[in-house]
Amino acid sequence: MRMHFPGAKGPWPGPVALGAGALALALSLTAWWTLINDPTYAAHRTPADLSVYLDAATAPEHELYGGRFGVHSLPYLYPPVALLPFRALSELDLTVAARLMAGLSLAAMALSAWAAARMAGRRPGPATAGCALAVCGLALWTEPVLQNLDFGQVNLVLLALVLTDLATPDRRPWKGVGIGVAAGLKLTPGLFVVYLLLTRRYRAAGVATAVFAGTVAAGWWALPQASADFWGGAFAGSAGGREYLANQSLNGLFVRFGLGADGVGGPVWGAVCGVLAVAGLGAAARASRRGRELVAVCVVGALTLVCSPLSWTHHWVWIVPGFVLAADAALRRRTASAWLWTAGLFALFAAWPIRIDGFGTWDPSRPLLPYGLLWYVPHWQRELQWDPFHVVVGNAYVWLGVGFVVWAAVAFRLRSVRPVPGGRTSREAVAAPAGPVLEDERAAR
Repeated sequence: MRMHFPGAKGPWPGPVALGAGALALALSLTAWWTLINDPTYAAHRTPADLSVYLDAATAPEHELYGGRFGVHSLPYLYPPVALLPFRALSELDLTVAARLMAGLSLAAMALSAWAAARMAGRRPGPATAGCALAVCGLALWTEPVLQNLDFGQVNLVLLALVLTDLATPDRRPWKGVGIGVAAGLKLTPGLFVVYLLLTRRYRAAGVATAVFAGTVAAGWWALPQASADFWGGAFAGSAGGREYLANQSLNGLFVRFGLGADGVGGPVWGAVCGVLAVAGLGAAARASRRGRELVAVCVVGALTLVCSPLSWTHHWVWIVPGFVLAADAALRRRTASAWLWTAGLFALFAAWPIRIDGFGTWDPSRPLLPYGLLWYVPHWQRELQWDPFHVVVGNAYVWLGVGFVVWAAVAFRLRSVRPVPGGRTSREAVAAPAGPVLEDERAAR
């Protein structure tokens, strides 16, 4: 595959693109490795979430959803079955376990970028691989990805499960397994089962549902008391802290506005999420029928973030396929404005080297550490006193997610989807942006 880049006189051969992407990722990883081994950085960034998983994995069942775990005494919130893999790591030193988790997350990010490129219509080959590696090198320095690596989080692994599953051709009988596993480990990916139903991929939806049910059954078999607690109400999580700046969801936004009570944004939040979900899922289905599979998948991913009661900044790893989508659009259009949009997206999510204290105030005595720009906003029990500027900046991820879903609802409104001759939808007819599913189906015909 040969790809043209803006400003170039001719195409870049695939091996050159692959080499450039690999070099970009290698340089990025070298800088990251140097950073995390710096004593100052290590003292300020601990794998707190991983320590929760490791402690909870060996805790008595009856204490799992009432106790506090890890280096910061935090609650465990995921389904019981999610703890089973961490039992194998529970005897390891926390630093060693964090390195292993970081390696797994980096591999998952690469798989996610590759799967996203395939859903954007890019054929497999060295050029596509090079672009995916370059995206990973860029995404490594974003707030969501860097926090996942710092905290020992699992969100990049869940992202890879969903994206690689959706990039699998529809005729493969195992399509849906990844979504089912991801939903079993963390409930929000279950929204993609609805997306599969709306796009008439009934077998994949059935597989995902069956696998999810299997994870629930495995949890009941291995941890019956904890499963009873979780499905009996603990899945709602703790109401505390949802006004915190890091909660970049519509619920967090409404709680910061002072609406609702007990960490829930009230009926306004429920109504807005309901309308947004209906509009967004409808837009995703129409985008998929027009062959814009990556757009559709990113819309559903955005819905899982903005409509969830709790979406910490490290949950926003959907920026990885978002970068692929933005870069693909810029490469196709070859306009300065398209590249500016891509640069702006990176600037918003990037982890910039700044000096701030724990409340969002510039402090020259503090060490230079990477933070997202939104951390400049007053936080840590100061969110309810925000002025209009703080409301805009402090909810930046939420505004972007909602704006993207609204854009999709307008851009892929119902009248934009027309049947084509032969009874096929335009999703089957579009060749250039068609994902791997369509290419595989055409080969089967």
